[in-house]
Amino acid sequence: MKSASATRPIFILLSFIFIPFFSYSSAYWMEITGSGKASEKVTVQLIYGNIDDFGIRHRQTGKELQLAGEFSLSLIDPAGKKTELQISQKADCWETSFTPKDKGAYRILGINNTHPVVDRSAIGGENVLPVDYLCSQYVVGVEQGQLKPMQFLDLTTSKEGKAIKVKAFQNKLPAKTKTKLRVFNPENWEKELMLDDRGTAVFSPTMKGMYIIRLDWIDPKGGSYKGIAYSGIRYRCNYCLFIE
Repeated sequence: MKSASATRPIFILLSFIFIPFFSYSSAYWMEITGSGKASEKVTVQLIYGNIDDFGIRHRQTGKELQLAGEFSLSLIDPAGKKTELQISQKADCWETSFTPKDKGAYRILGINNTHPVVDRSAIGGENVLPVDYLCSQYVVGVEQGQLKPMQFLDLTTSKEGKAIKVKAFQNKLPAKTKTKLRVFNPENWEKELMLDDRGTAVFSPTMKGMYIIRLDWIDPKGGSYKGIAYSGIRYRCNYCLFIE
Protein backbone atom coordinates (compact mmCIF):
# COMPACT_ATOMS: atom_id res chain seq x y z
CA MET A 1 0.00 0.00 0.00
CA LYS A 2 1.50 3.31 -1.08
CA SER A 3 0.31 6.85 -0.90
CA ALA A 4 2.42 8.55 -3.55
CA SER A 5 4.97 8.04 -6.29
CA ALA A 6 7.07 10.35 -8.39
CA THR A 7 5.12 9.67 -11.56
CA ARG A 8 1.61 8.68 -10.53
CA PRO A 9 -0.94 10.74 -8.59
CA ILE A 10 -3.19 9.39 -5.88
CA PHE A 11 -6.89 9.71 -6.55
CA ILE A 12 -9.22 10.52 -3.68
CA LEU A 13 -12.86 10.25 -4.58
CA LEU A 14 -15.10 12.35 -2.40
CA SER A 15 -18.68 11.77 -1.39
CA PHE A 16 -21.34 11.55 -4.05
CA ILE A 17 -23.81 14.21 -3.13
CA PHE A 18 -26.87 13.36 -5.19
CA ILE A 19 -26.05 10.36 -7.38
CA PRO A 20 -24.53 6.87 -6.91
CA PHE A 21 -21.07 5.66 -7.79
CA PHE A 22 -21.35 4.16 -11.26
CA SER A 23 -20.08 4.89 -14.78
CA TYR A 24 -20.84 8.36 -16.05
CA SER A 25 -21.84 9.56 -12.58
CA SER A 26 -20.38 12.86 -11.50
CA ALA A 27 -18.51 13.35 -8.26
CA TYR A 28 -15.85 15.28 -6.38
CA TRP A 29 -12.37 13.84 -5.91
CA MET A 30 -8.82 14.91 -5.18
CA GLU A 31 -5.57 14.17 -6.91
CA ILE A 32 -2.46 14.25 -4.70
CA THR A 33 0.91 14.28 -6.43
CA GLY A 34 4.29 14.00 -4.73
CA SER A 35 7.57 12.12 -4.69
CA GLY A 36 7.12 10.55 -1.27
CA LYS A 37 10.26 12.34 -0.06
CA ALA A 38 10.74 14.89 2.72
CA SER A 39 11.22 18.57 1.80
CA GLU A 40 9.60 18.10 -1.62
CA LYS A 41 6.32 19.81 -2.50
CA VAL A 42 3.06 17.87 -2.54
CA THR A 43 0.20 19.19 -4.69
CA VAL A 44 -3.45 18.57 -3.84
CA GLN A 45 -6.16 19.23 -6.44
CA LEU A 46 -9.87 19.09 -5.64
CA ILE A 47 -11.85 18.25 -8.78
CA TYR A 48 -15.42 17.83 -9.98
CA GLY A 49 -16.04 15.48 -12.91
CA ASN A 50 -17.30 12.14 -14.12
CA ILE A 51 -15.96 8.62 -14.62
CA ASP A 52 -16.62 6.81 -17.91
CA ASP A 53 -16.93 3.08 -18.65
CA PHE A 54 -13.15 2.79 -19.01
CA GLY A 55 -12.44 4.25 -15.55
CA ILE A 56 -11.15 7.50 -17.04
CA ARG A 57 -11.92 10.65 -15.07
CA HIS A 58 -13.02 13.76 -16.93
CA ARG A 59 -12.81 17.17 -15.25
CA GLN A 60 -15.78 19.47 -15.45
CA THR A 61 -16.38 23.10 -14.59
CA GLY A 62 -19.44 25.14 -13.70
CA LYS A 63 -21.62 25.33 -10.61
CA GLU A 64 -20.42 22.04 -9.14
CA LEU A 65 -16.78 23.13 -9.35
CA GLN A 66 -17.73 26.35 -7.56
CA LEU A 67 -19.35 24.28 -4.79
CA ALA A 68 -16.15 22.25 -4.42
CA GLY A 69 -14.57 25.36 -2.96
CA GLU A 70 -16.77 24.92 0.12
CA PHE A 71 -14.76 21.89 1.25
CA SER A 72 -12.40 22.65 4.14
CA LEU A 73 -9.13 20.70 4.00
CA SER A 74 -6.58 20.15 6.75
CA LEU A 75 -3.27 18.37 7.17
CA ILE A 76 -2.22 16.34 10.21
CA ASP A 77 1.55 15.81 10.39
CA PRO A 78 3.28 12.76 11.97
CA ALA A 79 3.51 14.60 15.32
CA GLY A 80 -0.25 15.26 15.33
CA LYS A 81 -0.08 18.97 14.48
CA LYS A 82 -3.06 20.20 12.46
CA THR A 83 -2.67 22.80 9.69
CA GLU A 84 -5.50 24.25 7.62
CA LEU A 85 -4.92 23.97 3.86
CA GLN A 86 -6.08 27.00 1.89
CA ILE A 87 -7.41 26.09 -1.55
CA SER A 88 -7.53 28.43 -4.56
CA GLN A 89 -9.55 28.01 -7.74
CA LYS A 90 -7.85 27.07 -11.01
CA ALA A 91 -9.37 26.55 -14.47
CA ASP A 92 -10.67 23.05 -13.76
CA CYS A 93 -9.98 22.40 -10.05
CA TRP A 94 -9.23 23.85 -6.65
CA GLU A 95 -5.61 23.51 -5.57
CA THR A 96 -3.38 23.63 -2.51
CA SER A 97 0.02 22.26 -1.51
CA PHE A 98 2.22 21.40 1.44
CA THR A 99 5.84 20.41 2.00
CA PRO A 100 6.43 17.50 4.39
CA LYS A 101 9.44 18.07 6.63
CA ASP A 102 9.67 14.75 8.46
CA LYS A 103 9.22 11.07 7.71
CA GLY A 104 5.93 9.42 8.61
CA ALA A 105 2.26 9.53 7.67
CA TYR A 106 0.52 12.82 6.83
CA ARG A 107 -3.26 12.69 7.01
CA ILE A 108 -5.31 14.81 4.62
CA LEU A 109 -8.81 15.43 5.97
CA GLY A 110 -11.77 17.31 4.57
CA ILE A 111 -15.31 18.29 5.44
CA ASN A 112 -18.20 19.95 3.66
CA ASN A 113 -21.11 20.73 5.98
CA THR A 114 -22.65 23.42 3.77
CA HIS A 115 -24.38 21.19 1.21
CA PRO A 116 -28.01 22.13 0.53
CA VAL A 117 -30.77 19.81 1.68
CA VAL A 118 -31.54 17.04 -0.81
CA ASP A 119 -35.20 17.89 -1.37
CA ARG A 120 -37.29 14.83 -2.30
CA SER A 121 -40.64 16.32 -1.27
CA ALA A 122 -41.84 16.62 -4.87
CA ILE A 123 -41.70 12.82 -5.29
CA GLY A 124 -42.98 11.97 -1.82
CA GLY A 125 -39.57 11.11 -0.38
CA GLU A 126 -37.82 12.27 2.77
CA ASN A 127 -35.50 15.26 2.71
CA VAL A 128 -31.93 14.61 3.85
CA LEU A 129 -29.14 16.99 4.87
CA PRO A 130 -25.76 15.60 3.65
CA VAL A 131 -22.50 16.15 5.55
CA ASP A 132 -19.37 14.78 3.91
CA TYR A 133 -15.95 13.87 5.25
CA LEU A 134 -12.91 12.66 3.35
CA CYS A 135 -9.61 11.25 4.47
CA SER A 136 -6.41 9.64 3.25
CA GLN A 137 -2.72 9.57 4.08
CA TYR A 138 0.48 10.58 2.33
CA VAL A 139 3.52 8.62 3.47
CA VAL A 140 7.09 9.92 3.56
CA GLY A 141 9.57 7.13 4.14
CA VAL A 142 8.11 4.26 6.17
CA GLU A 143 4.46 3.89 7.05
CA GLN A 144 3.35 4.37 10.66
CA GLY A 145 1.11 2.07 12.66
CA GLN A 146 -2.62 2.54 13.16
CA LEU A 147 -3.51 6.22 13.17
CA LYS A 148 -5.89 7.90 15.61
CA PRO A 149 -9.29 9.25 14.51
CA MET A 150 -9.39 13.00 13.95
CA GLN A 151 -12.97 13.74 12.85
CA PHE A 152 -16.57 12.75 13.66
CA LEU A 153 -16.67 9.99 11.03
CA ASP A 154 -13.22 8.67 10.25
CA LEU A 155 -11.46 5.73 8.63
CA THR A 156 -7.85 4.60 8.93
CA THR A 157 -5.99 1.81 7.15
CA SER A 158 -2.92 -0.30 7.74
CA LYS A 159 -1.29 -3.14 5.83
CA GLU A 160 -1.29 -6.73 7.13
CA GLY A 161 0.67 -8.78 4.65
CA LYS A 162 -1.23 -8.46 1.37
CA ALA A 163 -4.45 -7.55 3.15
CA ILE A 164 -5.73 -4.12 4.17
CA LYS A 165 -7.02 -3.58 7.70
CA VAL A 166 -9.65 -0.84 7.99
CA LYS A 167 -10.69 0.74 11.27
CA ALA A 168 -13.87 2.84 11.41
CA PHE A 169 -14.69 5.49 13.99
CA GLN A 170 -17.73 7.49 14.99
CA ASN A 171 -17.14 10.45 17.30
CA LYS A 172 -13.56 9.13 17.78
CA LEU A 173 -14.81 5.78 19.15
CA PRO A 174 -14.79 2.45 17.25
CA ALA A 175 -17.90 2.19 15.07
CA LYS A 176 -20.56 -0.29 16.17
CA THR A 177 -20.33 -4.01 15.50
CA LYS A 178 -21.97 -5.11 12.23
CA THR A 179 -21.78 -1.63 10.75
CA LYS A 180 -21.32 -2.02 7.01
CA LEU A 181 -18.50 -0.52 4.98
CA ARG A 182 -18.63 -0.31 1.19
CA VAL A 183 -15.45 -0.78 -0.85
CA PHE A 184 -15.32 0.23 -4.52
CA ASN A 185 -12.45 -1.24 -6.52
CA PRO A 186 -10.72 0.44 -9.53
CA GLU A 187 -13.34 -1.05 -11.89
CA ASN A 188 -16.18 0.34 -9.73
CA TRP A 189 -17.26 -3.09 -8.44
CA GLU A 190 -18.64 -2.87 -4.92
CA LYS A 191 -17.94 -5.13 -1.94
CA GLU A 192 -19.52 -4.93 1.52
CA LEU A 193 -17.46 -5.38 4.68
CA MET A 194 -18.90 -5.95 8.16
CA LEU A 195 -17.15 -4.39 11.16
CA ASP A 196 -16.27 -6.62 14.11
CA ASP A 197 -16.60 -5.69 17.80
CA ARG A 198 -13.43 -3.56 17.55
CA GLY A 199 -14.73 -1.52 14.63
CA THR A 200 -12.36 -3.31 12.27
CA ALA A 201 -12.67 -5.07 8.90
CA VAL A 202 -10.15 -6.62 6.51
CA PHE A 203 -10.11 -7.06 2.74
CA SER A 204 -7.58 -8.09 0.10
CA PRO A 205 -7.08 -5.85 -2.95
CA THR A 206 -7.33 -7.85 -6.16
CA MET A 207 -5.80 -5.35 -8.57
CA LYS A 208 -3.82 -2.14 -8.75
CA GLY A 209 -5.53 1.23 -8.71
CA MET A 210 -7.86 3.31 -6.57
CA TYR A 211 -10.09 1.83 -3.87
CA ILE A 212 -12.79 3.89 -2.15
CA ILE A 213 -13.77 2.79 1.37
CA ARG A 214 -17.06 4.35 2.51
CA LEU A 215 -18.70 4.69 5.91
CA ASP A 216 -22.26 6.08 6.21
CA TRP A 217 -24.31 6.99 9.26
CA ILE A 218 -27.80 8.48 9.41
CA ASP A 219 -28.82 10.71 12.31
CA PRO A 220 -32.65 10.61 12.38
CA LYS A 221 -32.85 14.01 14.07
CA GLY A 222 -34.77 16.44 11.85
CA GLY A 223 -34.38 20.16 11.44
CA SER A 224 -34.28 22.97 8.89
CA TYR A 225 -31.39 24.37 6.84
CA LYS A 226 -31.66 27.47 4.67
CA GLY A 227 -35.43 27.38 4.95
CA ILE A 228 -35.84 23.73 3.87
CA ALA A 229 -36.91 21.10 6.40
CA TYR A 230 -35.14 17.73 6.56
CA SER A 231 -35.94 14.49 8.41
CA GLY A 232 -32.36 13.33 9.01
CA ILE A 233 -28.68 14.02 8.47
CA ARG A 234 -26.65 11.68 6.25
CA TYR A 235 -23.01 11.63 7.39
CA ARG A 236 -20.53 10.05 4.98
CA CYS A 237 -16.80 9.44 5.11
CA ASN A 238 -14.82 8.33 2.05
CA TYR A 239 -11.26 7.05 2.29
CA CYS A 240 -9.10 6.58 -0.78
CA LEU A 241 -6.52 3.85 -0.95
CA PHE A 242 -4.19 3.64 -3.93
CA ILE A 243 -2.60 0.25 -4.63
CA GLU A 244 0.42 0.11 -6.93
